[in-house]
Amino acid sequence: MVNKAFDIVNKKVENALVPQGFTRQNVPSTDSNEMVTLYTGESVAYSIVYYKDKKHMVMRNCSMTENGPDNEWKTMGTWMFDPATDKDREAESIGNDFAESVSAPKFTQVAKQQKKKKKSSDEGSGDPVFFSKRLIALFPELKEEIREEEDSYEEFRAVTFTREKIVPKVAALMKRNDDKEVDKLAEILSAQYSYGDINTRPLITIIILNSITDEQQKEDLKREMSPELIKAWKAAEKYRNKKVKPAKKQKQSLMQKLMAQIKHILSLILFYTLKFSHLEKRY
Repeated sequence: MVNKAFDIVNKKVENALVPQGFTRQNVPSTDSNEMVTLYTGESVAYSIVYYKDKKHMVMRNCSMTENGPDNEWKTMGTWMFDPATDKDREAESIGNDFAESVSAPKFTQVAKQQKKKKKSSDEGSGDPVFFSKRLIALFPELKEEIREEEDSYEEFRAVTFTREKIVPKVAALMKRNDDKEVDKLAEILSAQYSYGDINTRPLITIIILNSITDEQQKEDLKREMSPELIKAWKAAEKYRNKKVKPAKKQKQSLMQKLMAQIKHILSLILFYTLKFSHLEKRY
């Protein structure tokens, strides 16, 4: 099953990269725990790796040198894939997400990022939007809700979105008490906490995990949770129920901006019309 899933993911990524000039290389895996594919371009290399023990499907990239990839890999995305429970549909979702991350509009941006100073090893790269999209594997309805959020606001309202859209879904999942769902949530949160940036990590600990107050649910979630996240969760408990920065104001639509400009122009026309009319009567 995992071989088929790996092929599904790679087919979608290859279809996105080949038109951009990338070539899929035949690279043997040196570790029996890993399945690996490599795609090389002029300045960037992409690789997909499946870690059998962790059940993680990972998309990563690094810079190209004259001798090939520099092997200083940076993770772009991590998805859970358990061949015992996940099917072709989950592999399709992973492939679509990876393919989108290497689509043509983003290729130049990724290439430029390779030239920037590398971040320290403990500084994550996954922003709140990236994190929210990882949860689509558990909550498919998030896909449309994320799109609506991005369309309606200048910046993604991470705290508000997490509280209003993600926390209720997590609460419902925990209430169902399905071991496979709970374990998968724990694994996703652990992977994204490790990969997440300074804006994402508090969403996981202070907003999502602190919303869980049932002691048995806590223990169930910790069953497959990383020691790093368990420790962070414990530290975050002292912030439960404390206020956070308010969400940003909703942005104006294009029509609203246009109407505001029209009103301003009309007010100027009216002002000068009255002014010249007054002058004409005076003289």
